[in-house]
Amino acid sequence: NANANANANANDARGGGRRETLVALASSLAVCASFVRAREGGGGTARAGVSIEDDSAVRRAIRDALTANVIKTKCPAVLRLVFHDAGTYLESAGDGGMNASVTYELNRPESFGLKRGLSVVKSAYEALQGTAAEGKVSFADMIACAGAYAVEFTGGPTFLERVPLGRADASTADPENRMPEQTLGGREMREHFARSGVSTRDMVALAGAHTIGGKGFGDAYTFDNAYYATLVADPWNKPNMTKDEAEMAEHIGLPSDKYMREDEENMKWITKYASDQDAFYADFVDAYLRLTSLGARFVF
Repeated sequence: NANANANANANDARGGGRRETLVALASSLAVCASFVRAREGGGGTARAGVSIEDDSAVRRAIRDALTANVIKTKCPAVLRLVFHDAGTYLESAGDGGMNASVTYELNRPESFGLKRGLSVVKSAYEALQGTAAEGKVSFADMIACAGAYAVEFTGGPTFLERVPLGRADASTADPENRMPEQTLGGREMREHFARSGVSTRDMVALAGAHTIGGKGFGDAYTFDNAYYATLVADPWNKPNMTKDEAEMAEHIGLPSDKYMREDEENMKWITKYASDQDAFYADFVDAYLRLTSLGARFVF
């Protein structure tokens, strides 16, 4: 009986120890999940160390500043600025990405025209002075938020409040020759983005941003799935085109847009988004949130 009682006590102790370990592990996982939700801006959860009330005030200040400074005709330029800032990330090197380094890269050939979007974001950022967001939002944060607002303003999905905050701003330019060439083929484009840790799905979804900006994909200031519908229709290779039609087709999109559809892997997503705008919106938001976190150092 004594031995039985001793064994029972030992089993209870081991069981209790396991239970305590599981409880501690569950608690740690809950904390980690809360931190991730805060970084993603989802579910109304505040950032780590920031109360929900304070975070809401910061978010309102950001939206008010963007509403007061962004006009619809500047939305394409604002969204392009985001891609040029985040697009320098290289996974193997672990540098570049969403850090506002674009402000030091304006003299590069691929940066031509970025000042149009940058001036808008600067005005909105300056408007944060004297608000709850002053000192709590970096310029990299504001670029990322401005792009989300540009999508919303032109009729796309609303997700501004989901953009994570707390990025550190760079003090120098990112390495050169990181942006994709406009002449890359579909497979080459996939390989380029893969080096940045961007999946094919995300790459094709993000390419839908070309639907605004007067590139020939529907209305210049309407964010919809016209980009994909145009790629499926293939206006560059229509049979029996007149000379005028052929010349007009040459003005639709970039060379990389034309080549995008020539890759089978890309076409799986292109055809899906052409027939399902809601799927495009959902995947674009997910891809955008990941893109604007590439290379970012969250410090506050």
